[in-house]
Amino acid sequence: MTYQPPLVGLEDMFRLQLPAQNKELLQFPQIDAETLRRNGKLFGKAGELVVESVLLRLGLESVSLPEHLPFDYAVLHERGIIRVQVKTASRPRDGSFHFSISKGYHRSPGGVREYSRKDFDLLALVGLSEDVVKFTADRRRSQVIGMDEIEDLRRRPGASLERALADVGVDQRPPSPSSIMPFCY
Repeated sequence: MTYQPPLVGLEDMFRLQLPAQNKELLQFPQIDAETLRRNGKLFGKAGELVVESVLLRLGLESVSLPEHLPFDYAVLHERGIIRVQVKTASRPRDGSFHFSISKGYHRSPGGVREYSRKDFDLLALVGLSEDVVKFTADRRRSQVIGMDEIEDLRRRPGASLERALADVGVDQRPPSPSSIMPFCY
C-alpha cells in the first residue's frame, strides 16, 4: 500500500472562509457616499433582484444574463423575449431617484458609452431604498423617478410595465391561438 505524506497547508485551502459581514451596510439607506461607491456592484445586484421579484409577482419568468451583455434579463413573454436593462439608484437625491442611462464603467478599457437602439427593449429603473421598479421604453440618457411616483409604483407595480410594453408595440390582450408560435423540436 502506498503512503501519501500530508501536505502541510493543503487542507487550509479547502476550508470554508466566510466573508466578514459589512456592518456599515446594515444602516442602508443611511450610509455615506463613499460606502455607496465602494459597494456599487452589490447595490446593482440588489436592484436586479428587485426587478426579478416584481417580474415574478407579475407572472413573468426571466433569465439573468452575464454582465458583458448590454441587457440584464431576458423576460419570457407570451409574445416573445423582451430584453430588459436594469438601472439602480440606491437612494433619492433632491426629491428624485436619478439614473444615467449609459453602459460601461469609468475605469474600464471601453469607458462609458451610449446604448444603441438594438441593445435592449425596456429599461427597469429601480429606486432601491423604496423597493420600487419603474419600467419604461424611454431611452433618454438621464431619467428620474420622482418621490411623487412611489406610491403608484407600489400600488400597481405592473402598470409601468404595461405602458412600456405598449410603447414598444407589445399588445397585452390575450393572444389568439393562431398567433402563438409553436415550439420547434
